[in-house]
Amino acid sequence: MSPDPPPEPSPDQSAELARRDQNNAWNAFGLVASGVTVWGGVGWLVSEWLDNRIYLMFGILVGAAAALYLVWVRYGRA
Repeated sequence: MSPDPPPEPSPDQSAELARRDQNNAWNAFGLVASGVTVWGGVGWLVSEWLDNRIYLMFGILVGAAAALYLVWVRYGRA
């Protein structure tokens, strides 16, 4: 015997779920943008200090990787 399917959400619940999903998407975007900005800025400062542009690239990559990991930890798990 199979279990009963879950009930359909009401229109108010559907709107709340859509709003929560939209907020989560903007939060994830903000995490990635801030990670790239902050660590890219650190990389830029080190690049200027050492006169070598490779640190800017490393800063951007580290910021993007760390931010994507945080997005995965916060929103990717069930």
